[in-house]
Amino acid sequence: MAHALSITDGTTTFGLSTTNSMLTLYVPTEAQQGETSVTESVELMFYASSASAMQTAIQTLQRLLEGVRRRQQWGVGPRVYFQFQPDGDATTWRSEMLDARLEYKEDTLKVFAQAKMPATLLVQRVPFWEGALTQIPLTNASASNNTSGITIYNHDDSGTNHDNYVQIAAADVGGSLPAPVKIQLTNNTGSTVNYKQILLACNAFCDPGNFAHILEGEAKASGGSTGSNADSSGGSYATLTVNTSASHQWDLSSTFLQDTQGHDFHLLARLRSINGTVYMRPAVYEATGNYALWQGDEIQAGVLTDTLLDLGTVPLPPGGYATAYAAQRLSVAMRSASSVVVETDFLAFFPANTFRKLRMLSTIANSTAIVDDQTEGRAYSITSSADTPNVVTAGMPLTVWPNTLQRIFVLWSLADLSAPIASTLSVKVWYRPRRASF
Repeated sequence: MAHALSITDGTTTFGLSTTNSMLTLYVPTEAQQGETSVTESVELMFYASSASAMQTAIQTLQRLLEGVRRRQQWGVGPRVYFQFQPDGDATTWRSEMLDARLEYKEDTLKVFAQAKMPATLLVQRVPFWEGALTQIPLTNASASNNTSGITIYNHDDSGTNHDNYVQIAAADVGGSLPAPVKIQLTNNTGSTVNYKQILLACNAFCDPGNFAHILEGEAKASGGSTGSNADSSGGSYATLTVNTSASHQWDLSSTFLQDTQGHDFHLLARLRSINGTVYMRPAVYEATGNYALWQGDEIQAGVLTDTLLDLGTVPLPPGGYATAYAAQRLSVAMRSASSVVVETDFLAFFPANTFRKLRMLSTIANSTAIVDDQTEGRAYSITSSADTPNVVTAGMPLTVWPNTLQRIFVLWSLADLSAPIASTLSVKVWYRPRRASF
C-alpha cells in the first residue's frame, strides 16, 4: 500500500493520491516548540479522462478549501481535516486544516489539453495528528477495565470501596502527545438531579496509583474536635468553632509530599455544614506547624456558598520539584465577626494543570448523560438521543498522557449547595491518540 493523503469535511472526501490526483511529493513537518501551526506543501498532478472532468474534480477540492476558510472566519460549520495514512499504518491520521490554497506552475497549461495539471497544495494545519476516537477502559474499586460505564461516588473512602476517580492503564493511551478527552458522566441515581458544578482533574505525574488525594477532616493534627455521622466520608468530620479566629492543621507526610513532586493543586473542601460567614485561608507550614512556608488568599464561605468549596491553588510542596521532601503541615485558618461553627468533612487535592469545571444550566434526568467533548470542542447533555447545549465549561483542558498510568478525579455539588457523598455518576471516557509526526 502506498501513502494515502486526503481532505475531508466528514461528508465530502477528496483523495490526493487516488482518482483524479497523483501524489508526487509530500514530507510531513513536525512543529517546533511553541508553534501553534505547521505549513506544508503537497506536490500533485491532477488528471482525468477529459479537461472538463479534471476541472470538475479540482472544483470539488476548491470547495473543501473554501470550507476551511469559512470555518476559520465564522467559527461554525464542519471542520476540514488533512488526512494521512502512511504506507503500512492501519490508522488514518487527521489534522485540522487552518488554511490552504493551490498554486500552479509556469508550465501548467502546456498539458492542460491532455487533462493533466501539475500543482502545489499549500496547507496550514494544527501541529499534531489525531487517530480514531477510542474508548478507554476504566478501573476503580467497583470494576476493572470497564467500558459500559463505571460508577464513581462523590467522595473517596477505601473502607466502603467508594472511589471518586477512574484509573487508566498506561498501555491504554497511545500516541506521543497528551490528548484531550471526551468524558461522559451519566446520572445513575434513579431520579432527576439539579447539579450546580462538576469539578474534574487528571493526575498523571504524582504517583497516580498511590497518591492519597483525600485528607479526611477527622484526621486533623490540631484544632477543634471531631464529630461523627453517616453523611460524612469515613463516617466522621472535623468541627471548629470560630469566634474571631481559629484554625485546623493536618499532617502532610513525607510520602505524600514526595508524590506531589512540586506540582500545584486546587484544594477543595467539602464542608458538612457552616452556620455563618467565615474567611478561610490555606497555608503550608513546616512539620511542627509553627512557621508558614506559604500562605494563600482568603476565601469567603457561608450559609449561601457551595459546601464543595475551592480554596484556591496550593503549591505542594512550596519550593519546587523534588522527590525527597520532609513532612509538613497543611493549615486552614478561619476568621469571623461572630461565633460560627464549621464542620469539614474532607479536603481533596486536584492537580491544577488539568483542573476543569462544568456548570449545568438545567436539571439532569435519571439516565441522562453530561458530555464534555474536548475532542470536538463541545459540551452538552444527551436526552432521547438529542444534544442539549446546557453545559458551560471553564478551566484547563482535561487531557490524558500517552503510556502513563493516570487517574481522573471527579467531585460535584448540587444547586441546593449540598454535595452528598452518596451521590453517584457513571463514567465513560474516549480520546483520539495524538502524535507530532511519523
